[in-house]
Amino acid sequence: MNKTTVSIPAELLPDLEAWGQLTAEVFGKLREKANLVPRGVPEDQTWFWTKEWQAGEREVDEELARGEYEEFDSAEDLIADLHRHVDTETL
Repeated sequence: MNKTTVSIPAELLPDLEAWGQLTAEVFGKLREKANLVPRGVPEDQTWFWTKEWQAGEREVDEELARGEYEEFDSAEDLIADLHRHVDTETL
């Protein structure tokens, strides 16, 4: 078998990346409509590919894109913030 190397010009990389993202999005939507799990996914991880979970993933991606998140300097600060939210919501 002959092996051929093809060099892709660097200026085409952004177009290829955009094409790859579009392809992934289209096939993801098709897979969702057909309620299919991608090949090679272990049985105990199929929950990630359910319509409901993927809707949540999209929601989080949109929130991140809008900057709707908080950063913490340490795990302790994060845990303290979580406790503040739990304490005020259970009162």
